Amino acid sequence: MIPALSVTIAALAATLAPVSSPTPTGEDAGAVRSYWTADRMREAVAATGARDRALDDEPPAGVPWPGDAAGVAHVGRLFMVLPGGQKATCTAAVVTAANRDVVATAGHCVHLKAAGGAMKSLLFVPGYDDGATPYGSYPARSVAVAPAWTEREDHAADFAFVALDTDDRGRHVQDVTGSRRAVFGAEPGGRRTALGYPFLAPYDGRTLQYCAGDATPVEDGRLAGGSQLKPCRMTNGASGGPWYAREPGGEDVQVAVTSSRPRGEEFKDVAWGAVFDRTAEALHTAQAALTSK
Repeated sequence: MIPALSVTIAALAATLAPVSSPTPTGEDAGAVRSYWTADRMREAVAATGARDRALDDEPPAGVPWPGDAAGVAHVGRLFMVLPGGQKATCTAAVVTAANRDVVATAGHCVHLKAAGGAMKSLLFVPGYDDGATPYGSYPARSVAVAPAWTEREDHAADFAFVALDTDDRGRHVQDVTGSRRAVFGAEPGGRRTALGYPFLAPYDGRTLQYCAGDATPVEDGRLAGGSQLKPCRMTNGASGGPWYAREPGGEDVQVAVTSSRPRGEEFKDVAWGAVFDRTAEALHTAQAALTSK
């Protein structure tokens, strides 16, 4: 969410909305990587434990991730420049793809009407830790977001999939950090773990935070089909962060991303999740099919 630009949007859910072709960024990867110095990363404002640790046994209110950093290396900060030139940040996570180059984030982290449209100079930093880039940095080469978001800002379609360039050593992000499989059409309720890099107080965006607990379907029509997690006090900057569910066999899979939520006292302790549906699946498929670089 972008502070000052967050809006309350009433729109119909469109779980089977048309899907646009992936849009190449048209930007030079080296120039994007050079632009995002550690200082510029720290200046960016919010755009609106160990692997064997049981994700679904964690406390529910946004607190620092307690496990081994390597176990969540695939989660990181997504930096971008708004059309007006403001540096901004969200959260994103690597999802399993044949080309080993895809991250999932929120639709409003790549396109927001109130900010002027499409974001520029996107750079993903997995495992971000107070300016450090322990697993490299990966400029975006293609963005896929649903028309239901870009045209109507339908919160049910507030997800996006971004195909990345390799890092400056020629490595694919999935090979470096690992990934989680994306699952489409999951129920909106059930045990969930949400991770993100919240920026606004009491957080500072420097380290990974998380919430865990029992999610319930959103009753508000602005996110028909979505999930909510309460209490979850992660603030702006956590947008686009992954929501994980545990499969019966023990695999943690991504089923949603953190969406924006309405203003108001009744929403301050609630996180909204845009659940991956068949539209999300089409976006993911398109990005995963892009030729590996």
